Amino acid sequence: MRILSAILTLGLASIGIGVGPAGALADNGAVASPASVQQQDSVLEVLYDDGSGRKPVQLTLDQLRELPRSGFRTTTVWTEGEQHFEGVWLKDLVAHLGVSGGNLELSALNEYRVEIPVDDIDTSEALIAYLRNGEPMSVRDKGPLWMVFPYDRHPKFKTETTFALSIWQLDRITLLK
Repeated sequence: MRILSAILTLGLASIGIGVGPAGALADNGAVASPASVQQQDSVLEVLYDDGSGRKPVQLTLDQLRELPRSGFRTTTVWTEGEQHFEGVWLKDLVAHLGVSGGNLELSALNEYRVEIPVDDIDTSEALIAYLRNGEPMSVRDKGPLWMVFPYDRHPKFKTETTFALSIWQLDRITLLK
């Protein structure tokens, strides 16, 4: 359903139909670009399935941009040439959310899921990228969020395990026990 919603939103915007923050058609006829839709809508849902009773959090692209920003240049097995990724370190996002233990399950629009122990995040060098080569990433281009690693920095990042953790179209993080 989320994929259909994202495709529909982007598709309507590309043919000149304005789409509001909740997916409603704009009644003023204004065209919402994919970038503006991404900035206004929630791009990341955070759920707490750890027994803490914490309420879900919805983060917009603008809220992610308020967190400490970082980036690096690297090549990937999914793109051509060197790419410049910018975003927030996963460890900074986890600290912002007040998470200190357990496991994180990261999910993509297509329900692809990976799990990371919170204790491993500080040394993971995982970046939740929202810009690639200075531009927001569309769903078609693995966005709006893509967890990437500095693959060229060290051989430990060029492993099947790291590649499998490199989740694109990231839309949900769940804290597990």
